Amino acid sequence: MKIVFAVHHPGAFRSFEGVVRCLCQMDHDVLVLHGRREKPIAMDRALKTCVRDLANCTEEEMLLRRSWTRLANIRELVNCANYLRARHPNPSHARRWINKVRQPLRMIAKARPGMKLMASSRILHMLQSVESITPPDREITRWLEISRPDVVVASPFISPVSRELEYIKAARLLHIPTVVAVLSWDNLTTKGTFHVIPDRVFVWNDALADEAIEFHDVPQNRISVTGAPVFDFWFDMQPSMPRSEFSARMGIDAQQPYFLYLGSSPFISRDETPFVRGLAKAMLTIPETRNIRLVVRPHPTNASRWKEIDAENVTLWPKEAEYVDMPEVRQDFFNSLVYSAGVIGVNTSAMIEAAIVDRPCMTIMTAHHARTQRGVGHFHHLLAGDFLEIARSYSEACAVIAAVSGGRDLKKHQRQRFVRDFIRPGGIDIPASTIMAKAIVSAGHGGDSIQGFRPITCLNYQ
Repeated sequence: MKIVFAVHHPGAFRSFEGVVRCLCQMDHDVLVLHGRREKPIAMDRALKTCVRDLANCTEEEMLLRRSWTRLANIRELVNCANYLRARHPNPSHARRWINKVRQPLRMIAKARPGMKLMASSRILHMLQSVESITPPDREITRWLEISRPDVVVASPFISPVSRELEYIKAARLLHIPTVVAVLSWDNLTTKGTFHVIPDRVFVWNDALADEAIEFHDVPQNRISVTGAPVFDFWFDMQPSMPRSEFSARMGIDAQQPYFLYLGSSPFISRDETPFVRGLAKAMLTIPETRNIRLVVRPHPTNASRWKEIDAENVTLWPKEAEYVDMPEVRQDFFNSLVYSAGVIGVNTSAMIEAAIVDRPCMTIMTAHHARTQRGVGHFHHLLAGDFLEIARSYSEACAVIAAVSGGRDLKKHQRQRFVRDFIRPGGIDIPASTIMAKAIVSAGHGGDSIQGFRPITCLNYQ
């Protein structure tokens, strides 16, 4: 089978590396199409390694729609209007998204009357109708006609100025089976929307299926649960060295317990250093936490702010930004998690990774971070999992740190249940990459009956 896998940029490939490797091991040919590497997060190391390792995996740069500007503006207006629909968890994102529309339309849409118009379902449907009467790009359609893949897979598909969207639209016209795989846990509430409905939409779990139905109008009979392939490698990892050796690498005393502070992206918290300094200072004033160290792991897109962190009980490691896309980087991250007494974070997918490694997880919920905790949809998945220790002040945080360091772990059962339900609903011992790879092949054949993979037939959501 010939499979085209279209991803927004090379960095997005790492979320599906296991899927592609599995497809290639099943003797299918995979062509990875990708956008340009325009940002550091779009690094292509994982993709280049995969192409080097696998003879039946190749890569090319995606084509860009030629007549783009007017349709791009309409699509971004639809993305903006989607945030204004009833019960959307992030309505404030509408104004943030409108900045992606070009002038002078942006100025009109940003004004109060413009925003009010976009909140109308009639206007949303009118904008959406433009897509239905606009044919796909001729060059992309011709490319697919010549290549004639058995199935086209796209992700994330709902990013701004989505190139991969055009491939799904052209494939639909040519009656080539189409699949969209949700890239991350936050995409359905913080990115755009579905301008074209593919044959199948793959989501991690039932909670994300709810979001696809309620906020993106994806028919439930097109949604399938596959689990989260991006986290598969965590389930098989073991420490690569003794704690004493690893502690020496980090520059801390091997006998001193530490909590790993997981940095968030700039979108969640632009500058976390004052917050961490306050916590570190509070820890020094309490006997039970005075000898516990904070090891800060910066988010790779927000690492520069940590250069000047100078608290006496804080260690920055790694000191440079690291993207978890290669085996040696994954191993270092795993070691830092597994040897920690627990982890602390504001709102980051690294807390999901900590849960998989079975480390106690804590967050501090204060007014300072209210907008990017309870104010965004994906954080509610963590709250619904009920595996977080929640503190609402530095003193409460110190109490939790002391208790967890002393061996208290009241959330272990909830943490393990969250991992099972949110990450591997097809079976805790079944890699999601295997499930998704088989589901892609099945979609190419027009079916969906395989172990661990299940269409959504009945969902209950508020």
